[in-house]
Amino acid sequence: MFKNLHLSKAFGVAMSIVYAYCLFLSYTFSILLVGLLDPDTAIQYYIAMKITSVRLVVLVFGLIAYPIILSRFLKYAKYVTVALTAWAIIMYFEDYFVLYALVEYPEVGLITLLQALRPILIVSLIWMSFELTFSPQPRD
Repeated sequence: MFKNLHLSKAFGVAMSIVYAYCLFLSYTFSILLVGLLDPDTAIQYYIAMKITSVRLVVLVFGLIAYPIILSRFLKYAKYVTVALTAWAIIMYFEDYFVLYALVEYPEVGLITLLQALRPILIVSLIWMSFELTFSPQPRD
């Protein structure tokens, strides 16, 4: 797929990291959403899972649509990638600076690992954005 698009192997690695992170995220939160049925769940956990479930819907549509956009509409792929990168950065800052006092994520090892790996996701998205924006691409 990447040979026809003239993208580097680093782009493929970055895209693989993004997809692996997103699949791990959706798996982790799908497991944790089952725990919301417990009446002892704190309201902060409920709010965190509600925010995350809305984000997961956008994430699933993005994971499905991105390869189609990349392979068929390369001209628009850079705009979509930049928008997804901006969205990931905004969510990162929003979680740490705006919602930090309001939303409390469960202290589960998987969520802690996801939070720690989030900067790697953002760096991978930034690399994908730079490569699509600044590398010469064939016309559609």
